Amino acid sequence: MLKYDNMREKTPSADNQQERLLTPEYIVGLTDGEGYFSVTARLYKYRNYSSYEVKMVFGIDIKESDGEILKQIKRYFGCGHLSRKIDKRENFSNQIRYQVRDHSSILNKIIPFFQKHPLRIPSRQRKFKYFVKIGELVVKKKYRKPQGFKKIQELVKQMRQ
Repeated sequence: MLKYDNMREKTPSADNQQERLLTPEYIVGLTDGEGYFSVTARLYKYRNYSSYEVKMVFGIDIKESDGEILKQIKRYFGCGHLSRKIDKRENFSNQIRYQVRDHSSILNKIIPFFQKHPLRIPSRQRKFKYFVKIGELVVKKKYRKPQGFKKIQELVKQMRQ
């Protein structure tokens, strides 16, 4: 006599199957297709002083109906935020956006992950290379001086080409 309860225990649930799909290779593939590395470098001038700001962002945007995977990626990295992007254009769908913006998480989690598990698409590899170079300057706080800030601005420009 078969016991169906035992069979259910051995049959993985849909949630477990999705979690098993979340391998480093899966994250690399999703990032190759839907991810991005972005940097903005701004100079704010005030009456008595100037302020330099460098914002680094790693993100993945996907259709809202597929958003569960981004929750799992957020858990995997242990950092970042999820937000909903509403698209009111006809024939476009809403999106879920996963972004990591804080320098510490980018420098200590995101960059090491993609150094260990390289991206495969050449354009993503190239942008990541510049992202890493900018990250190295951010770690050394080079952006706080005019010369270092200018170097970051040059790297951002090259990253966007």
